[in-house]
Amino acid sequence: MAGQSGAIRLRSDAIRKHLAGLPLHEKGGDNIYTPAMSNRTYTRLIELGAQLAQSGYRVILDAKFDRQAKRQEAIASAQAAGIPMTFIYCTAPKDVLKARVTGRKGDIADATAAILAKQVMEPFALSTPVMTIDTTQPEASIQQQLASVFEHSTEVKADG
Repeated sequence: MAGQSGAIRLRSDAIRKHLAGLPLHEKGGDNIYTPAMSNRTYTRLIELGAQLAQSGYRVILDAKFDRQAKRQEAIASAQAAGIPMTFIYCTAPKDVLKARVTGRKGDIADATAAILAKQVMEPFALSTPVMTIDTTQPEASIQQQLASVFEHSTEVKADG
């Protein structure tokens, strides 16, 4: 998505490890996945995204955004700065997600199939600007769906 839109992609995985003082490709322990650390991570992600967007950059906040409270924080930050935004909720069947996570090589994310199985996505509020994308569709179809979002807003990606 970032390549197609010319956006800056801010990854929650990278911000979390930066805040914890870990090199990007070092596996993080349970201590960096506490609720307090997740709160710090998302708060910083939202702050950085808003700063870049206010400077005229198109930004993708690449994170689960599985909690309603953090989605609301992102929305409030965007609205306060007059920045248009849309959550892009990427979905796929659980078996596809498990295969993707298991097959990932050389990525900074620490997610495993066991972690994936425990994740729960809180539902989006009716007022939340969200576009749902089935990521098992052909890439051309996904790009076509995203084209209108890229033209008009700063993107916030909620992984599924």
